[in-house]
Amino acid sequence: MQIKSSNASNLMCASMVFIAQLIWASSSSAQPTPNKPNLPTFTPASTGTTNIASASPALAEATVVTIDPNQLVLNAIHQSVWGPALACKVYQRSQAFDQQVIVSGEYKSSGIGTGQFRFNARVSAGETTFDMVQVSDGRLMFTQIGLDEPPRRVNLDSVRQALGNAIHHASERPDVNFYLAVGGHPELLRSLYHRYFWYKAIARSINGVEVWQLEGRVRTDPPKLAGNTPFDISSIAPLQPGSSLPTEVRLTLGRSAAAAYFPHMVEYFQRIKNGDGQPDTTELRSVLEHLELTHSVTIVDKDFVYKVQDGVKSIEDETKDYLPSIPLADRALKLGQ
Repeated sequence: MQIKSSNASNLMCASMVFIAQLIWASSSSAQPTPNKPNLPTFTPASTGTTNIASASPALAEATVVTIDPNQLVLNAIHQSVWGPALACKVYQRSQAFDQQVIVSGEYKSSGIGTGQFRFNARVSAGETTFDMVQVSDGRLMFTQIGLDEPPRRVNLDSVRQALGNAIHHASERPDVNFYLAVGGHPELLRSLYHRYFWYKAIARSINGVEVWQLEGRVRTDPPKLAGNTPFDISSIAPLQPGSSLPTEVRLTLGRSAAAAYFPHMVEYFQRIKNGDGQPDTTELRSVLEHLELTHSVTIVDKDFVYKVQDGVKSIEDETKDYLPSIPLADRALKLGQ
């Protein structure tokens, strides 16, 4: 695949790092936010398709349920790893470094535990535009952002080998799914689970689509059930002062058999503390939408092939960030979130 870039400025590169963290998770740290967020409403830009995030969503009466929302996110991680093949459009609009950044692309996964997927996207801010790709053939995953940065690689075979016999017991050991959730939708959900404490689940229908809407805020304590890779540990760590990463989030998951736990939308917010005695407010920073979901996916061999571009002199290997710090055989499983 030819990846093109229009000589992205330093500011745009910084913005891209911010956006990439929001799309496919982040190993940056998190900051305690003890107050319950008052999430604002948001109407995304029209994308020309009818979906749950259309300009005038039809909302059915919502029901707050007693189901643990943390468990729903765990279910979503499991489904993203072991569920059927799927394809969808990806659209994200974010405010980063005083400019609007748009990400528009496509995502395809062969599912059923293969680890094979491809995500292509065009990123633009003002007059600056370049492409990014993340692709896995099930053995190696590569990530390339523009042409100025070296590609990054994760050896998925090494990750699976580190799991030992536990990889055959994913249904009994939900923590195994964390380690298999590398890249794409699985890693997005993995990071959301580790970074945020999910305190409310709402069952509702939006434009005729049955969904769960989950609300979360940055964790003050690690989850009882958690991954123990450097990636997971850094996701749980407190945010540094002045961090731009969101402190609040709303996750919309599919609630029907046709779209079980599919991440239709992720809305990111930042809590702003007021110094004039007024109540704290939340500002919407980014909305990530997955549109036009289909399970009728045609898979060809070249879909998951990454070609290293001519002139690339080095590849950054990030495998160690995804390997368990403690062997799973020596780690007692702790149930609960």
